[in-house]
Amino acid sequence: MASYLINKGHKDESVVKFKNIDGYTFRPRVGKNDYIKVKEVTIVDPQMIDRILSQKFDKSFKKIVELAMIVVNNDDADEGDCELVVDQAELLREILLTRYQKYINYDKEQLFLKKLRLIENEMRMKQVQIKQRAIYLEQQEEMYRGRGR
Repeated sequence: MASYLINKGHKDESVVKFKNIDGYTFRPRVGKNDYIKVKEVTIVDPQMIDRILSQKFDKSFKKIVELAMIVVNNDDADEGDCELVVDQAELLREILLTRYQKYINYDKEQLFLKKLRLIENEMRMKQVQIKQRAIYLEQQEEMYRGRGR
């Protein structure tokens, strides 16, 4: 498979053929009205890579925040719901550390990790509340059973 680079800074926007280009590679979505079929796109510009990865992270992070808000605001939530959100946050962290780390700068990486830590801490606090509520209800049942004898 041939790799090409479009030189937009040049007068004639020439196309140069390359074998291997070092940059962020992804597969674009296939649309119905695509005139050119593209299997892979490699982006070399660091600022563009940063913007694309930031948008991808934000999209995934918003989904996790929505799930977390549902769990936090739901009084009937159980530990499984909290674990689901924590697992999703851990998955996003692993993707950030394995795939995106070499493309984004250190400050942005730390900001993303801090956001994920906040979600995880909130879910762990919710898990503790759920456990305490379960223990309290269990003690109340024992008290009422004890009085009935």
